[in-house]
Amino acid sequence: MKKSSFLLLITVLCLSVVLAACSNNSGNSNSNSSNKSNSENTSNESSLSNAAKEDNEAKPVKLSILAWNNEKEMKPVIDGFTEKYPHITFDFQFAPPVTDYIAKLQTMLLSDTAPDIFIIAAENRNEIIDGGYALDLTDEPFMEVMLDSNKPMLSKDGRTYAFTQTGWAGGLFYNKELFQQAGITQLPETWDEFIEACLKLKEAGILPLYDRMHDITIIHSAMFGSNVLSKDPTFDEKLFKGETTFAEGWTEVLTMWKEGLIDNKILTPDMIGLTSDQVLNEFSLGNVAMFPGGPWNIPTIEQTNPDLQFEIMPIPGKEPGNKYYNGAPGVGFAINSKTKNKDEAMLFLEYMTTHEGLKQFEEGTGGIITVHGYDSTVHPAYEPAYRDGLIAGKIYLPMVSWDRHQEALRNQFLVSIQDIAVNKITPEEATASLDNKLKEMENK
Repeated sequence: MKKSSFLLLITVLCLSVVLAACSNNSGNSNSNSSNKSNSENTSNESSLSNAAKEDNEAKPVKLSILAWNNEKEMKPVIDGFTEKYPHITFDFQFAPPVTDYIAKLQTMLLSDTAPDIFIIAAENRNEIIDGGYALDLTDEPFMEVMLDSNKPMLSKDGRTYAFTQTGWAGGLFYNKELFQQAGITQLPETWDEFIEACLKLKEAGILPLYDRMHDITIIHSAMFGSNVLSKDPTFDEKLFKGETTFAEGWTEVLTMWKEGLIDNKILTPDMIGLTSDQVLNEFSLGNVAMFPGGPWNIPTIEQTNPDLQFEIMPIPGKEPGNKYYNGAPGVGFAINSKTKNKDEAMLFLEYMTTHEGLKQFEEGTGGIITVHGYDSTVHPAYEPAYRDGLIAGKIYLPMVSWDRHQEALRNQFLVSIQDIAVNKITPEEATASLDNKLKEMENK
């Protein structure tokens, strides 16, 4: 009996070892299968996210975020993330852009109450990066989906501190029917052809173009891109290193603008008093052939005149093939350098780079997604700007590209173009005033 009992015990122990081994192998197989599935669904899945998903006993974490998309707009992407990672919840705060948001964030940063995740925009980029408030995200694998053309606004000295998945572009909306009435059968390929088209519209009794001239306009920005950046993409970098001047880059652009549009009375001083709503309404009603705008204008145009046939076009340069749009990357999501939830904050940014996260962000915010490997759904009238502007990187906005003193220089530019429009100063005097303003700000 003792011998048989001993043999029985040995048998039971052997079976236990075999069953345990089978159980472990089964668990590994399921884990491998799960990882393979996740890899197929999200090509940029990192070891961080895999670790988080495999941790069934993860401790609850509350991430704080200050966004300038409201909670309703951010809900789809936040819900998708928390469903995937139920141990993470959000303390969500909202502040409207731009002034209110920047003021609130600055107060929170200075009082050490800033959230784990916040927004970097062109207006607060220097303060955030120079102050060391944001983590360097340059080498994170998920940043590979971000377009190179979107990085400068969120970077300094070659390092990138926020992730953006969106962008916008502005150009000239044109009325197809009015173009046909004036005998314009194809879009202009050069600046001279553009002016010729405007004059044809005038001869046909059609107002060619409205532009309020209340800022560095869409036309000015795109002209600089098509005439200067197309030849030297590093011009603004050289400008703020003291290697070139506003006069060298902008004098020809402002001269082309004055001689083509002001001297030919295509743009007139009285337009300076127009409001954005007036310009948009006149175009929507078919009273003017073109106006500078962006995707935000399309819903109003369609509501006002559902039958209007219109599309957006770029601003051509002196030479054929050089066409640009005004535009910039969307604001970027950054991680507080003092966060106590770094892994979870990284996980959220990584999630927003996945196809699932991008789709949810697009659906919630209506933003135009501009990352590698994702085709955003845009209005047919806006397709040229999306395809040839945003995705091709043919967009320019001075305040994004200028390294510093953006607001002071923008205000000086505004005064200068309005003075040119009323023939108070010349383009040469305008660019001299910009160079003087830059020197003044540098010496403060």
